[in-house]
Amino acid sequence: MIKKKLKIKSILLVLAVIFLYSFSNINDSVAQGESITITSHGCTMCNVEENNYFVNWTHTGNIPNVSIYFYDLSLTTIEYIIIENTTNLGTYEWVMPVSHPLDGNYSLVVCDSSNHSIYDSAVRFVYPIQTVPTNIPGYPSLLIIAINGIMSVIVAVSLTKKLRKR
Repeated sequence: MIKKKLKIKSILLVLAVIFLYSFSNINDSVAQGESITITSHGCTMCNVEENNYFVNWTHTGNIPNVSIYFYDLSLTTIEYIIIENTTNLGTYEWVMPVSHPLDGNYSLVVCDSSNHSIYDSAVRFVYPIQTVPTNIPGYPSLLIIAINGIMSVIVAVSLTKKLRKR
């Protein structure tokens, strides 16, 4: 009976050592202290014609390249790829093209290009871009002619009234 208890305790001890060893190997990146922290993000020029965005971040550990995405708010689906595998400079600026499909809140994510589990995210509103129709050629001239025409009619009517009274 004592041998059986000792055998069970030995097996449990071996299993505990194996578990602790495997757990420490899984978290190597955490042990090395690799992390990314978004410090600021925004829009330098946001209007109906263009959207110029920026993101700044700090990092710890060895993260030579990063990728930047717009995810849905649940962080499960990449909605828009801003840039993949770019040098980790701690800052990035980009212009959203007119054809982008985004409209609303998204998770802006900066992550390690080689290990996407090392990331930081921030909620960001993305403006839709609406193309402004081009001016009709000669539109300013047409406006001046219309104003002159209206003014001429007003003057002509008032002069006609004055002449009839005489």
